[in-house]
Amino acid sequence: MAILKDLAQVLHLYEQGNTSFIAVMLGRRLGQFRVHIKGGRRWPKKGFEYGFDLLARGEILVYPRSGETLWVFKEWDERARPQLGSSLPMLRAASYLCEFTEALTRSTSGSIDQSANADTSTRERLYDLLAGTADALAGGVKPGGLLLTFTLRALELEGLLPSLTHCRDCEKTISRHTPAKTPHSSRQPDLIWMTREGLYCKECAGKLSRVQAAPERGIWLTPEAHRVLLHLYSSTKPVQASPAAARLLGLSLILLVQGALERDLRTLQGAARAVLGLAPASATKKPRPAAPRAS
Repeated sequence: MAILKDLAQVLHLYEQGNTSFIAVMLGRRLGQFRVHIKGGRRWPKKGFEYGFDLLARGEILVYPRSGETLWVFKEWDERARPQLGSSLPMLRAASYLCEFTEALTRSTSGSIDQSANADTSTRERLYDLLAGTADALAGGVKPGGLLLTFTLRALELEGLLPSLTHCRDCEKTISRHTPAKTPHSSRQPDLIWMTREGLYCKECAGKLSRVQAAPERGIWLTPEAHRVLLHLYSSTKPVQASPAAARLLGLSLILLVQGALERDLRTLQGAARAVLGLAPASATKKPRPAAPRAS
C-alpha cells in the first residue's frame, strides 16, 4: 500500500471511542479525504503539544484506501494554527468555513485517481483560498464580507456559481450602475430578481409566473446590493453597505449556497447574520435574514 504525502487542513473531527477520532481533511492535491487517527486524543501524553484543531494546517502522511473508506494515518507535521476561538462571531465564521468546504468537496471524497476528478490546480486554489480566508479571519478582518467573498470564489472554482453580471434568461448584461436622478426625471433604478439558479433582469423576471406565485423562491436585489456583491466577488478591499443592502446580501448568501449544494447547512444562518456586519455599526438594526423556504 503506497504512502501519500500532502499539505492538508482539518475540516471536521469526529470522536471515536476514548482515545481516537476521525478527521475530515482537505488536501492541497488530494482534495477531501477522511483519516482514522488512532490514539489521537492522547497525543499530549506522547509529546504532541496541541494535537488537531479545526482549520489547522500541516503536512500529513497517510495510507490511502479506495472509495470513501477511511485512510490510515501515519504522520502529521503542523505548520499553522489560526487562532479562531477568541470570540463567538469568529468561531461561528470558522465553523461555516469548515462545514461549507466539507459539503462542497464531498463528492470527490476519498478519490486517489487525480485524472478522474477535479483538476489538481482547482484543488490547490481552493486549499489556498481557505487558508488565506482563515488567516485573514484570525488577523481581525470582519467576517461578513470575508465569508461572502469566500463563498463566491469557492463556488466559482467548483463551477457552481451562476453569472452575477448577465440575465439567466435573455443573457443581457445587468448594469451595476444606478441611473442618475435629475429634477426632470423620476425614473427608479431597476431591481434584479435573484433565485437559486441565477439573476434575472426586471423584464425577464416579469415573465416568470413564479415571481408572483412563490416570492419565497427569490429576492429583489437593489442596485446597491448588486454592486456590493460584485465588489466582494472581484476584490478583497473592505466595503460597507446600507442595512437594507446588507440584509439582501445575507439572503443572497443563503440562496447561492442552497442552490449549489441543494441542501441546508447548520451554520448557514449564522453566516448570513455575519453579513449584516457590512452595514455601519451606527446604523439602525434590521431583522435577521430568514432563509427562503425550500420549494
